[in-house]
Amino acid sequence: MEEIIRRLTEITVRQQQFSEQLAARQERTEQVVEQLRGATAQRTPLPEPRWQAHQHLTKLNDQDDVEAYLHTFEVIATREAWEKERWAQLLAPFLTGEAQRAYYSLPPPRNEDYDALKKEILARVGLSPMCAARHFQQWTYDEHLTIRAQAARLTRLAHLWLLHDGPTAAQVAERVVIGRLLRALPRHYRRLVNMRNPSSLAELMEAVELAEASFAPEAGDRVATPPRKTKLDRRQAEGTSRPVNGPVVPAPGQTDEPMPTEPPSPGGRVWKAGCIVHRAVPQGAPERTVCLDGGTVRAVLDSGSSITLVQ
Repeated sequence: MEEIIRRLTEITVRQQQFSEQLAARQERTEQVVEQLRGATAQRTPLPEPRWQAHQHLTKLNDQDDVEAYLHTFEVIATREAWEKERWAQLLAPFLTGEAQRAYYSLPPPRNEDYDALKKEILARVGLSPMCAARHFQQWTYDEHLTIRAQAARLTRLAHLWLLHDGPTAAQVAERVVIGRLLRALPRHYRRLVNMRNPSSLAELMEAVELAEASFAPEAGDRVATPPRKTKLDRRQAEGTSRPVNGPVVPAPGQTDEPMPTEPPSPGGRVWKAGCIVHRAVPQGAPERTVCLDGGTVRAVLDSGSSITLVQ
């Protein structure tokens, strides 16, 4: 029995020594690996995300779909494990046109937020949730395009409108109700409601109530009908005809165009005089003798024909 205990003790001691040797070797190996890692990091820097972005992306041009371009950038950034805080900084050099103006229009704290930048870019090119809702409601089938392309665009508009900010099923249904109510409102109500940009059914109802109050200032009036413009009909004096393209007769005291006339009588008055050669003189029409171009002629006053000012 003592022999067995002695041998077990020897085996235990040998195992302990062997474990200590393994631990010492592992420590030396880790030190060597750490030294090699430090030397490699000094000689070969890690890949820069900006350099990688230039390897995977091209500049945005007028023919590119902005939403598809941003989606492609997000896929590449996620695959390459770029930090989300640097996405806006990495995307900025590739933007052109309206998207580039959207980036520079944001103040410095916000232009580094990719989500805020994406929202501003889509709003600039008419792809905001409100614009998507309007385009979805106004969509019509185009016989010159394939059904797949039109279905894809309609689906994208629906996603932009209904799935913006990851809503719940109840919120999606509420957005559909809001869109239907907006289309059913009268035009003068819809203008005031759209100015408040309601995002929920409660906000829409409040905006409609405010619109009703603005159009119904008196108690009991539901809707005030906008006043119609009435056109007053000027009646001609009996015995006279309507002038055709005649110039306006100046008021007494105003300067007339100089022309040979007889000396005006005291308290002279400006008349409309017309030639009576080409038409019959109306019965009872006033006449007057005038001097035109050195000759004396009879003129009908207020005849309504092409007129000549005489005084």
